[in-house]
Amino acid sequence: MSVEQSTARVSTKDRFLGCLLGLGIGDALGMPVEGWSREEIAARYGWIDGYLPRIEGETETVPAGEFTDATEVALCHVEALISAGGFVDPEAVGRRLMLLARGESRRFLDPLTLSAIERMEETDQFQEGVVGDGPPDATIAPQIAPVALMHALGRLNAEVFTREVLRAGLITRSHPEALNGALAMAYAIWLLAAEHIPPDVLIPEVAAFIDEDDVAKRLRLAEALARNGGDREQDLAHLRRIGTDGSVAGSVAAALYAFVVHPDDFAAAVLTAINAGGDTATIGAMTGALAGVHLGATAIPEPFVEGLAGRAYILVAGPSLYRAAQLRAGRFFQIHRGL
Repeated sequence: MSVEQSTARVSTKDRFLGCLLGLGIGDALGMPVEGWSREEIAARYGWIDGYLPRIEGETETVPAGEFTDATEVALCHVEALISAGGFVDPEAVGRRLMLLARGESRRFLDPLTLSAIERMEETDQFQEGVVGDGPPDATIAPQIAPVALMHALGRLNAEVFTREVLRAGLITRSHPEALNGALAMAYAIWLLAAEHIPPDVLIPEVAAFIDEDDVAKRLRLAEALARNGGDREQDLAHLRRIGTDGSVAGSVAAALYAFVVHPDDFAAAVLTAINAGGDTATIGAMTGALAGVHLGATAIPEPFVEGLAGRAYILVAGPSLYRAAQLRAGRFFQIHRGL
């Protein structure tokens, strides 16, 4: 069966759920080896093909199947979007982040995000994201996936879409490249959710949409390498060239590469991303979101869904987010008809 045939009957509702499930699954698969090199992963596990606990020393610190802040914060966006009728509400997201920082999920929040949360608590402002000392990271890129899904019903207004993605990103980050990387991921998710283009032309479409910076340059490298991708060892070598060390340019391009070379195989796409090492939870989350929105929830292998610790919540959140998108699209349709 061709890719076009395999995805032709996927409903938009199933794509919403597939995106959120894929995000959580990729995140949880990458969680135990976050920051490890490909060589370290191979020496310890060979080839990761399922959930593992995080081990520090000889102690299990996080159970298998748990996801990290990539999914936790994305679900904060889901809740805020639903409560706001499908619109971005930075304050609602910010206050949910404050709650995360006070609970067990704090262990997954990076120092920059914690700094942004502390600033929110001090100033009561929710559009003053922070900038770190090093290269801009990819933390917010998977987290804004729900914002992209809200635009999947109806015609895209590129200006509104871009503004809302940036507003969502500015809650915790303000570096232009970090925001551009988030926009790249959001646009890729929208293209797939709206069935606008096939996966083989996804990367150049995304690169043409965003600002010209290192994210766009790395995407063009991923596009060129993907023409000869699909073999395991070749893919790992290509991902090493693209970069998986946590910079937003490398991580976004790596996720798009892993998806594009395996567009009809959820497991192959996500496991390729994970086993390359580096920023595994973030890249895994983005790859899973892309594969999930393209193939739909029903195409995700059952063991991945059943082993995901937060699956019950996501199984409710996906349909609820879809209803919020319907409500928002209906509002715009009624306004348009009334003009």
